[in-house]
Amino acid sequence: MIFQAWARTDVGKYRTLNEDCHLVDADNGLILVFDGMGGHLAGEVASRLAMETMAEFYKRYAGNRTEVVPRLDNYDPAFSYHCNVLRHAVFEANRVVLEKSLQTQQLSGMGSTVAGMAIREFTVSTINVGDSRIYLIRNNMIEQISIDHTLANDQVERGVMTPEEAYDSDLRHVLSSVIGVDTEVQVHVDELSLLPADIFLLCTDGLTAVMKDDEILTEIRKTEVGPETLDRLIDEANRRGGPDNVTVALVVVSDNSAARMKF
Repeated sequence: MIFQAWARTDVGKYRTLNEDCHLVDADNGLILVFDGMGGHLAGEVASRLAMETMAEFYKRYAGNRTEVVPRLDNYDPAFSYHCNVLRHAVFEANRVVLEKSLQTQQLSGMGSTVAGMAIREFTVSTINVGDSRIYLIRNNMIEQISIDHTLANDQVERGVMTPEEAYDSDLRHVLSSVIGVDTEVQVHVDELSLLPADIFLLCTDGLTAVMKDDEILTEIRKTEVGPETLDRLIDEANRRGGPDNVTVALVVVSDNSAARMKF
């Protein structure tokens, strides 16, 4: 399966620092989006440290089954080997970021969200922590395939709130799982088969705080999907106030073997 991927980040209209970051690794089919949090510079340190750790871990073990992979004691047989490696890359990032925050007073309490995916042949593995999201656009419909780790979504899952109430709730911005804050981190994992013309959108909440799912779909479908699509999404988020850093990544799947993979 052939795919193209692009990513962009922007500081927004109110922030002076960009604590978001992203990675597109062509060799390993790895796409990651992060949103850091913490005091002055701490969020930027957390997101980049998480990104570097996850990328290194996945690259080291995803293509080499002969090497013993550490920290796979709770290997989930419901998912592929590569999906388990991606999941445990999050655990490794959590350990590294937490240790760094405990060693340096200025970085105390820092953390990061992540939304990530790894494509291998005809399968995509996805993970997320926090409120950075992954969407699948298929047959002109958009579906969130990540799960928000927020107190508002926790209330929805318990039947206390409706999704509409959660969207307007202040609890929507209170995270229930973050990389680097606690010794354990809750990770949502999924795996699905790819189909030609599938589009994946990975984004931080700088986009979803100001645009609803149907509005995102409308913007993406205005023209053929490409790097300019990311520019339009970021411009629209900023036009609506740009209250936060915004990072977006797009992945477009094709079955055309003559197509050229672009990153």
